[in-house]
Amino acid sequence: MYYHFFLEKSFSPFISAYLIFNILFFIITPLAQLSEMEEISPKYLNTLPHKPFNTIIANIYIIIFNIIFFLSYLIFKNKNTNVKEYIIHKNLPFHILFILFISLLVLLFNFDYIQEKLMTPTWKLKYDKAKSIKIVISKVLFSVPLAGIALVVMYFKKNGKKNLNILIISLSLLLFIFLIFLFKNPFMEKRSGLGPIYFCILFLFFPKIFNTNIKTTLILYFSLIVVMPVMAVFTHVNSSFSEVLQNPKIITNSLSSEILLSNFNTINFDAYINFIATIDYVSNKGFSLGEQLLSAFLFFIPRSIWKTKPNTSGEFIGDYLIDKYDFWFNNISNPFVSEAYLNFGLIGIIIFAILLAYFFSKMLLFLKSDDILKKNLAFFIAIHMIYFLRGDFTNGFSQLILVSFGIYIIPKLSFLFFRK
Repeated sequence: MYYHFFLEKSFSPFISAYLIFNILFFIITPLAQLSEMEEISPKYLNTLPHKPFNTIIANIYIIIFNIIFFLSYLIFKNKNTNVKEYIIHKNLPFHILFILFISLLVLLFNFDYIQEKLMTPTWKLKYDKAKSIKIVISKVLFSVPLAGIALVVMYFKKNGKKNLNILIISLSLLLFIFLIFLFKNPFMEKRSGLGPIYFCILFLFFPKIFNTNIKTTLILYFSLIVVMPVMAVFTHVNSSFSEVLQNPKIITNSLSSEILLSNFNTINFDAYINFIATIDYVSNKGFSLGEQLLSAFLFFIPRSIWKTKPNTSGEFIGDYLIDKYDFWFNNISNPFVSEAYLNFGLIGIIIFAILLAYFFSKMLLFLKSDDILKKNLAFFIAIHMIYFLRGDFTNGFSQLILVSFGIYIIPKLSFLFFRK
């Protein structure tokens, strides 16, 4: 933290997110949860019995991960300093209108789906048979308007703007904003998907808010302890958007002092105790040797085709807790360091730490680029890192890839297709 605040000269929201994750999930939360534990037969929130030895082991592994990551980050950051020059295309207005055309087509062909989500409580949608297809629509296609907003911002920053273009592009911006709030709102998307999108919009319009590492870290900290618990009221309410419009008290009645002040003693902050559960699993049954990673890297293959597709690490450890300690569900998180240990033990922790540091150094080059799409993608990834590090890896990785297609790959493909 000292290095990030006072010694690191470049702006690095990746380290800000990394610090906030570790502070909240690996320091504050464990202290809060341990202090509430019963003295006789103490158990964690995931029903795992408290074993001091496993807690010490978990802390040692987290320390090792942080040290390896920090040293690797310093090395890679000093080596990766070459930022490619980017020339803004003279036909940028055409590309903006093309992205707007795609966004409107997305609205047109998915109008029934949007209406269904706004009219149906979230818990009922879990039983949707076409869930996989709709996840792709939600993550990829519904993110495209954010790319349009980014291109509009780049257009207004470049010289030689024509008055007619300014009017057309301004109207396009209004449509993009309308679409992104229609596609990405608490009744359409989970908190993990909303936060990075809204932070990107703030970053595009008000970059000075995030121009220092200290400010970015503090903003992320207060967002997670204040804004995110409030957002949980919207994303977890058992009523549809239409029902809330008819009776707004559904939301106000859901607010409580426990939600507003703290939710550290809830399953939402279960990353640390699930790492301890992973250590308990490995001590009994051994490492998975990469099996859990297959479901992440091959997430696009549906289970209907791949019958023996491995469960995600969260489901895997959740099933273990259910079988051995009478836990009640398997939809749990599993942090990045735990994923490394589950698959390859201490060697996995070292390798994963080095790979994460290398990835951060490469994304810093994107963040420094004059290409607004690269810059926007990098900032999205930085904010998404909090969810990614919390895990599990499959969900964090798949969401990162899918949204990246919407806000970066699709616009870049259109640039190539219409390069003349």
